[in-house]
Formats: sequence, structure tokens, C-alpha cells
Amino acid sequence: MRRLALLVLLCATLVGCAAIADLAALQTRVQDAGYQNVSLYHRSDNGTDLLEITASGSDPDQVAEIVWDTYPEHVDQLSITLNGTQKVYSEAELREAFGERQVTVKPDDDTDVMKSLFTWLIVGAVVFLLFIIGLIILIVVLMRRSRRRKAQQQPYLGWPAGPPPAA
Repeated sequence: MRRLALLVLLCATLVGCAAIADLAALQTRVQDAGYQNVSLYHRSDNGTDLLEITASGSDPDQVAEIVWDTYPEHVDQLSITLNGTQKVYSEAELREAFGERQVTVKPDDDTDVMKSLFTWLIVGAVVFLLFIIGLIILIVVLMRRSRRRKAQQQPYLGWPAGPPPAA
């Protein structure tokens, strides 16, 4: 069970590292476009992927286009705050404004992680049940063997019979 937990933790860590690298690359692209004090935060809230960007600059639509065309993670909602003014875009609004994405979008990690976790839980449960069934079969076989050995042994009748006592 510890190995399974370690495997799940390792997979989640690797997925997290890839997401951090994507965020770092996006931050660099936004800074290269002339924006200062850029900070990014990607989170999932009840299955909705939210990307929040805060920076100093003038055109939130330009930042939105950079995100839409270059950020490979799935985005359901984009919130851009420039100089204290916030603008929120839905996925449909981004698609309408900028067309289809120019980057291959990675699959939605939440769904994939839940599917793989559910699959591993089912596999673990099946292996556990097979182990329990095997243990029960082993106990039944050993009990029958023990009963057969007892049945094959001669019963102990007491002292061996000798000559009759003298009178």
C-alpha cells in the first residue's frame, strides 16, 4: 500500500513540475511582450481551470492572446489584472476573440488524475480481494489436511492388554 501511495505522489509531483515549467515559460513570454511585475497563478476550482495574471501594462487583450496562443494547459477562465483593473475571459470568449488555439492543449489533468487514481484503487481492491480469497482457501486446505491426519492416526486405547491378573 505504501508503494501505491508513493507512486501516486510521484506522478502528481511530475505533473506539478510540468505545470510549473509551463507557467514559468508563460511568464517569460508576457514579460518579453513589455509587461512588468508579472505574476501568474493557475488553479482548479470544482473542475474549472482558472488562470490569474497580475501585471503592470496597458492591454489585457494582448496578454489574453499570448495565453490563448502559447499556454499549453487547459484554461476555462482567464482573469487578467493590469494596474489594478481586472478583466475576466471565459474559454468561449477567448475562442471567439482569437480563434482556435495555436498550441496543442494538454489534456485536462484533473480528469486524467482522477481516472488513473480510480483505476489504481480498483486494481488495488481486486488484488486485495484475491489475496483474501487465497488466504481463505489456504486455511480451508490446511484444516482439512489436519482433520485427515487425525482420522488416520490410531486412537489411543489406554494400557496394552496383558495376561489376566493372577488370583
